[in-house]
Amino acid sequence: MAVRPVWRSPGLVWTAAACLLPSPVKIAATVKRGSAMIGNNTGRAFLGSFTSAGGLGVTAASVDRETGALTVLGSTDAVPNPSFLAVGPRRDGAVLYAVGESAPGVAAAFAVDGDVPTLLTPAQAVDGDAPTHLALVANHLVTANYTSGSVTALPVLADGSLGAAASVLRHEGSGPDTGRQEAPHAHQVLADPSGNWLVSVDLGTDSVRVCALDPATGALRLHGETALRPGTGPRHLAFHPSGALAYVLG
Repeated sequence: MAVRPVWRSPGLVWTAAACLLPSPVKIAATVKRGSAMIGNNTGRAFLGSFTSAGGLGVTAASVDRETGALTVLGSTDAVPNPSFLAVGPRRDGAVLYAVGESAPGVAAAFAVDGDVPTLLTPAQAVDGDAPTHLALVANHLVTANYTSGSVTALPVLADGSLGAAASVLRHEGSGPDTGRQEAPHAHQVLADPSGNWLVSVDLGTDSVRVCALDPATGALRLHGETALRPGTGPRHLAFHPSGALAYVLG
């Protein structure tokens, strides 16, 4: 794991990485490759799994607050390979967002007031392949597209559904590992602690990029790039609560 300062910015911002279940949860290892889990204030958990590997897609489960046990409520395979999820607010409840880690890649919004998550509108193309991570930032859903090495911003509409992709920022470069770093591979995207900047972590280029996201138009603009040790293969980044340091897992 590499640790180095990136920039200072006070305050905190809610991101997908900050979605926690309301209590500890026990999960049986029954979901195949590509699983992810997020909970919200309703006491439900949501799991995403690779449909191409035999997974059920997006599964909703109730959470027993006393024992942490999960009870499956229902599943949907409306989106292929929903490997990463995020929960966002809605006027009458919550919305579940998922990436479809496929080629071409998609992102989707689900209503979760029933037992089975239901698409609000058809999934939207992200203009990239294999989106592997997502975050809600400045009224947009932003995806990290692994195979394409890019970041896409899609507007979140008033009802919580997604509009068509507003912009795509394509990474450039490569790394010394020709098997994994032959091209850019965006692995994570999140907001910085101030909420003013968008951060993308690229396994293929051994770098962390800082971008500006226009909340009105969804336009993405590269602001700067921090190079890591060649061969690091960075995957995920987390900020220290002080906002003065960032920790990178490679």
